[in-house]
Amino acid sequence: MNENIDENIVDFLDLINFTLSNKFEEKWRHRFSSSFIKLFQLKILESMDNQKPIKKTTLYTYLTKRCKYSPDQVDNFFDAIDIEIYDPLIKS
Repeated sequence: MNENIDENIVDFLDLINFTLSNKFEEKWRHRFSSSFIKLFQLKILESMDNQKPIKKTTLYTYLTKRCKYSPDQVDNFFDAIDIEIYDPLIKS
């Protein structure tokens, strides 16, 4: 049982490390732009720094209303990266 939990924690930390890496930006920048990816990475860092999860709706509102990205672009990005795998950091 503990092995499975440990494995899940390691997998999640690997996901976060990749998400914050230049490789993540390189993978998605052609489809979504570097500035868009950096804003997403910034929100991930802020969430970790505050030790509080971010709501998916809050992230969506931030990217669409405050940063002026189109709802379609944000939806496509969330689908492309499979935003659900970021739970518990990003809550649905």
